[in-house]
Amino acid sequence: MATYAVDGVPLDHPAGCWKLLAATQVRPLPGARAASVAVPGRPGELPLVGADVEATTVGLTLGITGVSPDGVNQGAAGLDANLAALYGVFGVRHRLLDVRFTPAPGVAEVAAEATVTAASEPQVWIGAARARLAVVLRIPGAYWRDVAPSTWSTTTLGVPVRVSTLDGSSAPVLDAVLRITGPVTGLRITDTATGGWVSYPLTLAAGRALRVHCGRMDAHEGASIAWDGTSANATGRITTGGPGSGFRFLALTPQAVTSAHDRGVQVLVEGTATTDATLVELRARRAYL
Repeated sequence: MATYAVDGVPLDHPAGCWKLLAATQVRPLPGARAASVAVPGRPGELPLVGADVEATTVGLTLGITGVSPDGVNQGAAGLDANLAALYGVFGVRHRLLDVRFTPAPGVAEVAAEATVTAASEPQVWIGAARARLAVVLRIPGAYWRDVAPSTWSTTTLGVPVRVSTLDGSSAPVLDAVLRITGPVTGLRITDTATGGWVSYPLTLAAGRALRVHCGRMDAHEGASIAWDGTSANATGRITTGGPGSGFRFLALTPQAVTSAHDRGVQVLVEGTATTDATLVELRARRAYL
């Protein structure tokens, strides 16, 4: 069955202090942000594409007992202690909560940042040392992500290639980190689903590397460059184009490849004056609706 953890605390407690009840929701499908443009003399509205999605909410319902973390039933005192512990877990306000969702046993967990937005008064049965607590989590970023990033690389230029590490994504990846090892002239990387692209229109010499952080919209160049770190700033030499290029570098957007169950991201890498040393690497976490 599906289960959640918040800041590393499982909501199906191994000792039975609390557990998720059947009313708990799975990941909801986010809706598109509402927008409409009506033009005089034209029926209906103008069709709009590329709308961003709204933040989502997840409803959790927990059944709480009087069992201690050691597995001993402490009655009403244990119930009060367990409620206090859950209030501490969900009551964090100085940062967002780290929420992990596991769809089923053996399926990789996904992560999102969330906050508790709705007040909830638990239903309490003191004599039975039982309570029910409903919690509503709001996911400001809308998308769920892999817990850890994966790295992919290619030396293929001129034809679309599939980014295998992003297979299974259902939402665009907006914060990928690209690392290009020269030589290459007029580098351009295009997302084939949307036509959006990011380019380094100059020459990246042999023995030099360029890192482009799409999420931070910055770039750095150096003789050797880590996935994250400092080096000579090259942001001013990056150009972008296509949908959304005014506020992001590159949106790696999944699309159906062979069927609705087979979704993947494809990119087209272009450039000239390359050698066997030319390498394009990409590091990112998959994103899910």
